[in-house]
Amino acid sequence: KDSEVQKQLKAQVSSIQEENFDIKDDSITFKSATIENFDAKGNSIDLYWIDKNQDTILKFYRKYDENKRLIGAEYYEEDETEPSRDSVYYNSEGLKVEASLNAKNQITWKSITTTDDRGNPVFKRYENGRGNYGGLDSLFFDDQNRVIKGFYENARGKRNQIKTYEYIKSDSKGNWIERKMYVNGALKQKQLRKINYYEL
Repeated sequence: KDSEVQKQLKAQVSSIQEENFDIKDDSITFKSATIENFDAKGNSIDLYWIDKNQDTILKFYRKYDENKRLIGAEYYEEDETEPSRDSVYYNSEGLKVEASLNAKNQITWKSITTTDDRGNPVFKRYENGRGNYGGLDSLFFDDQNRVIKGFYENARGKRNQIKTYEYIKSDSKGNWIERKMYVNGALKQKQLRKINYYEL
């Protein structure tokens, strides 16, 4: 769950609110939103998921070491009083690993991310706590480091949905604020962003 957003942004962002609207026939319906906050050095501080009823269903707080290197996170799902925990580290191949931990500090699931030469996460491989393969996410980026295509492939190699993105509007800093998402070629969603910046 490490944030890749900041790598794809221009200028110094303090917060992003992203709203997702489902499109069906001639109707547009609010589906969900996220709010992510960043410090002045570009590190993601926290992230909140909001459902279709405008309720906050997940609160995600990132943890850094003394060198401001991401080492994990704590998160609370709706009505939880005790947090779940993630750990972030790099394996022997230098790839970033994000692991979900249980109460005994054991890994239950993990993802291993491969990036391209610009730092974009092009592959994310999933494994369970025993190291068994659980599928992968694959993303494709344009020359502005924006996602233009993505799919999830399960452990059996099946791809149910291929998502593509069309960028409609950008703000004065060059960051996108409106895009459309297509699933298997059909328009399914409109996504809007409100971006706030630090004053330099």
